[in-house]
Amino acid sequence: MNKSAFFAAGRAAFLSVLAVFLVSACGGGSGSSSDPVTTPPEPEPETGIVGLLFTDAPTDDYSAIKLNVIRAVLIGGDDSQQEVFEGSEPIDLLDLENFSEPIVFGEVQAGTYTKLRLYIDNLELVPHDDGPSVFPRLPANGKIDMLQAEGFEVLPGRTLVIEIDMDANKSIKITNAGNSGNVNFRPVVKVNIIDGGLPHKLARLEGSVSGEPDDAAGSFTLCDIDSPDYCVDVDTSSSTGIFDDQGLDTGFSTLDDGNMVVVIGRYETEPDIIFNAIVLEIGGNAEQVKGNVVSNPADSQFLLLADDDSDLLVELQAGTKYFDADGEISADAIVIGVDVEVEGVKPPKADPADPDLMRAALIFLEAEEDEQVSGTIIEPLVEADRSFDLMTTVGITCVRVDDDADIVLVDEANSEVTMGTFADLAVDQSVEVFGVTAVDTCFDANEVIVEVVPAP
Repeated sequence: MNKSAFFAAGRAAFLSVLAVFLVSACGGGSGSSSDPVTTPPEPEPETGIVGLLFTDAPTDDYSAIKLNVIRAVLIGGDDSQQEVFEGSEPIDLLDLENFSEPIVFGEVQAGTYTKLRLYIDNLELVPHDDGPSVFPRLPANGKIDMLQAEGFEVLPGRTLVIEIDMDANKSIKITNAGNSGNVNFRPVVKVNIIDGGLPHKLARLEGSVSGEPDDAAGSFTLCDIDSPDYCVDVDTSSSTGIFDDQGLDTGFSTLDDGNMVVVIGRYETEPDIIFNAIVLEIGGNAEQVKGNVVSNPADSQFLLLADDDSDLLVELQAGTKYFDADGEISADAIVIGVDVEVEGVKPPKADPADPDLMRAALIFLEAEEDEQVSGTIIEPLVEADRSFDLMTTVGITCVRVDDDADIVLVDEANSEVTMGTFADLAVDQSVEVFGVTAVDTCFDANEVIVEVVPAP
């Protein structure tokens, strides 16, 4: 079960407001009702909240990629530092392909920052064949600097969410072939600054219900199991899919204080930090299975060939939700041949001879894996149509860069990553491009990773 950090920031803010209210209510009892009442203006807040969410892209090379996040620091243009998080937060990146996992919502001084510095340790690659784990060398002793040259602003009294995409598939670098090859971790880490928008992935939280749920409002407080002081308020709606410990549709009224739950949804950060639930699974026994659909849904069921080569009968409920990388989709997208991740519950078998069954709360349609081409940029490099030629080991390939493509500048020597623009591309740069080959044989890139050569 994934460990998810929940956040006391909203609760702390509420307690602060409550304390002010109580002091105001208890003071001034000697004045008459005709006395003028002067309420001093509330001072402007000097701090804001920064939330860190982690996510990852898929890889088929390992069964788990584990690491610890031990510290996160914001750095301003004047090198001033604000610590967002310090501790030990274990993460398995491969659990985060379709979901993001929160690390912390921390209070920092309001201002403009140009860098997020992350510290990680205990990176472990677990192979599929049950062989020994691999422990890659970490750059700069685990320090990764993510630069935003134009800066990003933490506003007073506001919440800024930073989504950190640690793309393991592009970060694991084998420098020599064969069993003796050295495995390094290069800092291919993308940062998405979200101010008022939404992370591109759903978040998945696990924990326990703290206090009696509010049936009328459809809300409750969810607290982390290992760190019960970290909590978040959860709101449901009439469209939330709610399931019991057997994976069957149920209602909010069945939720009780102390229940173990899994919640999938999105954060709302203004005016307070609230988690809006798309799926609520009661019982704490939900799990995820990836595989390929091998039968079209009929009678609310379909067969799944799981990644471990087992067969699984997936049962759909009235409240089952369907998503892909772009958002909610219809059940019609689940057809033979597509790869999916199923979130739900495997109920106990009444008869050992019965087929393995999973009742789905959410089905995520996997995206097609990008093609990859590596080489050196050569002329022509044309900014007007965002294109260049790439010299590869097999010849010259023309590349077109999508308007919304990520251009990631990786300085491996200094463990620095900068989100760049097309103007940062230059002839003679070594790059990796990801995307798809078009019908005219040019390569349409949705991501370009540039190997930055540090200045002497």
